[in-house]
Amino acid sequence: MNLKGKFTHIFFDADDTLWENERYFREAEAKFTGLLADYTSPEGVQQMLWEKQEENIPLFGYGSKTYMIGMTDAALELCGGHMPDHIYYGVKKIITDLAFHKLEIIEGVEETLKALQGQYRLIVATKGDLPEQMGKYRQSGLTGYFHHCEVMENKDETNYLELCTKNDIDPSRLLMIGNSVKSDIAPVVGIGGTAIHIPHEVVWVHEMMDMPESERIIEVQGIRDIVSYLL
Repeated sequence: MNLKGKFTHIFFDADDTLWENERYFREAEAKFTGLLADYTSPEGVQQMLWEKQEENIPLFGYGSKTYMIGMTDAALELCGGHMPDHIYYGVKKIITDLAFHKLEIIEGVEETLKALQGQYRLIVATKGDLPEQMGKYRQSGLTGYFHHCEVMENKDETNYLELCTKNDIDPSRLLMIGNSVKSDIAPVVGIGGTAIHIPHEVVWVHEMMDMPESERIIEVQGIRDIVSYLL
């Protein structure tokens, strides 16, 4: 499928599309599992953390702050309602390390953006905590390639329709590039847009779902591959 000339805007997911993200959360989860090793099995810690995360996301959204709340809730319950000081400070350090890790741009991103710059209006479309996501965007060194960054409340069909309205494009003219089938692919094709899926080796369990069938989905192996479809 050749997409050249069909779109004026290209929207890019940020986490695990432009820069590494999920593997840092996995590392934090491993540290948390070790911290609570005296209280239950690794599987028990992971299950409790997953349950607390799912409870908190609808209330507090996405990002490391919500992850901290989920870890604190999980640790408190696993500790029987009283969290020892070393557990509390251990959780705090895990989250601090997570929130302030060095941003690592994914291989091929910058050369791809250079190729597309000037041919399309490039926009970052991410979700999560506004200060956290904007901080990563500014830290990335990629801002010069993009018109602006949109931090969405979520990434469902309603949010994408709002994104189209805000950027004055018809949903059929929406082109989204990302790694998450649930957030970047399915809702976009659900409103009539086109999506390019770039798989990432680590996927958050919250984002897992089967790929929908659609002629408006392109699957590539890496971000460099999108250039052949767009230029």
